[in-house]
Amino acid sequence: DAVEPARETRPVTPCSRVCVLARVRDDDLDVLAEAGAVVGVGRGVDPADYPALDPLCTLLGAELGATRKVTDNGWLPRARQIGITGRSIAPRLFVSIGASGKFNHMVGVRAAGTVLAINPDPDALVFGVADVGIVADWQMAVPALVAAIADHPDAGRS
Repeated sequence: DAVEPARETRPVTPCSRVCVLARVRDDDLDVLAEAGAVVGVGRGVDPADYPALDPLCTLLGAELGATRKVTDNGWLPRARQIGITGRSIAPRLFVSIGASGKFNHMVGVRAAGTVLAINPDPDALVFGVADVGIVADWQMAVPALVAAIADHPDAGRS
């Protein structure tokens, strides 16, 4: 003898449909691909210090890029990731700040015109790829670089 469960029926008013009024992105995927200059940051730059790089980015007309470790930590969006698991870019100038220079990241900038590396470790792998290297703490090197660029007679010209 099978027992049938009790049933109750209730009327339900259907909900209205969702209407998308606008779509907005947090970051544009093409920004790095189209940039003439890119400043790439590694874990050696604390995200709270990113605003300190604004004067350099402004003078160079550069976009901010990152290593995978930076994007894995959520410090910059994935669209800013450079390397095998990110974007390959070909800016006229790539400035690497606080990145070790591991192959997976640097392969993403192999088509760059000039690579400038700033790292306090003279044995960092990044110097093996860089055209120009500055062995120093970025917090000292970047302001000096900004001052030198700003004082240059061609500053502000494309």
